[in-house]
Amino acid sequence: MNSHRTLALLVACAALAACTAAPSPLVPQLREALKPGLSITAAEAELKRHPTTYSIKTAAECDELGRKSAMAAQLPARGGPCIFGKIPVGTDWLGGRTDVILQLVFTPDGQLADGNFEEIRSLR
Repeated sequence: MNSHRTLALLVACAALAACTAAPSPLVPQLREALKPGLSITAAEAELKRHPTTYSIKTAAECDELGRKSAMAAQLPARGGPCIFGKIPVGTDWLGGRTDVILQLVFTPDGQLADGNFEEIRSLR
């Protein structure tokens, strides 16, 4: 590869890297707001503050998801319901989109035991 091609490739890579969006502050905000001990009602209220698409699963469904789909359930069931959700964060000019996916697991008495929050980027 000649030096002009190498330079052009480096410039193109640098330009693309500069276009990458910074991580969203949403994940740290959710970790702060959705701490263990929170009731399922309060957790739902927090999720409704954002444009969240979510579903609440029964304890049996949570247990089954944990056993059959390690990709869907990052956290083990804790004997209570669980919530899976997605919050759209934004899009970029290259056609990519950023979302935060989440899993909340609750104890049998409806208290939040743990939460997993991940920012994911994908092309449309």
